[in-house]
Amino acid sequence: MASKRDLKKYMKTMAASVAGETVFIVDYYDNIDEAKANKVIDDLVVLLTEKIDDVSVCFDKTCVVSFNGDRKAYRKAHRDYFKKCYAELLKEFNEGIQSAVKEMNSLLSKEQLAENKKLANEA
Repeated sequence: MASKRDLKKYMKTMAASVAGETVFIVDYYDNIDEAKANKVIDDLVVLLTEKIDDVSVCFDKTCVVSFNGDRKAYRKAHRDYFKKCYAELLKEFNEGIQSAVKEMNSLLSKEQLAENKKLANEA
């Protein structure tokens, strides 16, 4: 991600999309366990708030103390640190979204899933 703002925007958009699809399933299909659907949405909210809080990280080293004033080494270490942190954060978030999508899909019966796949292949 290019910036913290873009990362947060991506996370909010993904969580909102999955939550919206879950609400659609509850409204559109019959015999859906609403408690399970509410749990999916609650899990998404928890995931989103935890990962948004994790976006603000601090690089705990200083140029003068840790790198003896070497600005080039400091900037490289700083960039690598944030790149690694954001990559790990994004990986954890995407895994959480994937598990939420699996839970969301488990709300539907096998017949409904087959019908959805058929409609998706026709489009």
